[in-house]
Amino acid sequence: MKNQINFWQEFAKQTNGTFKEGYSWRSDSNTIEYKNWKIIFDNYTLWSGKYSTQMTRVVAPITFTDNFKFEIYREGFIRKIEKLFGAQDVEIGYPEFDKAFTIKSNNEFKIKTLLRNKEIRNLLESQKEVNIQISDQEGIWEKKLPEGEYELSYYMDGEVDNMEILKSVLKVFKLILDDLYQMKSIV
Repeated sequence: MKNQINFWQEFAKQTNGTFKEGYSWRSDSNTIEYKNWKIIFDNYTLWSGKYSTQMTRVVAPITFTDNFKFEIYREGFIRKIEKLFGAQDVEIGYPEFDKAFTIKSNNEFKIKTLLRNKEIRNLLESQKEVNIQISDQEGIWEKKLPEGEYELSYYMDGEVDNMEILKSVLKVFKLILDDLYQMKSIV
């Protein structure tokens, strides 16, 4: 029988990350140390009654020095309906990007500053699916984090096993963390 390669183990090797074997209902994961932060990749089963769906998620615990929050996601049918009914949307002044994504934030100046970074915009545009946000929930869908603790969070439908997509998400995380740090929003 052929040995099956563990995807998260291989991803850890390619990104100098630390592979952690899952247990019980937790999936295997890969944690990448980047400057003062940890960027964690894993899979998560999202339950809704009797039904479940697999998600790939990426989180980086962060400590804010201000209250800056944002959410960026690709336009979809449901999101278009939200816009029709008045969901708040920040336009950043790049028409193609503004058309493709819904951007919500409590600080228009800071989100425009963050998305002025062409490399961040290009990497987000290259992704088929984008759901990135500052979350006060552990792992996006788990328990609420203690007061003042947040995560930069990203999730995609299904178990993504494409190294190039995940490396691109890793690059987005590094760029966003660097820019948030330079804006003095995080320590």
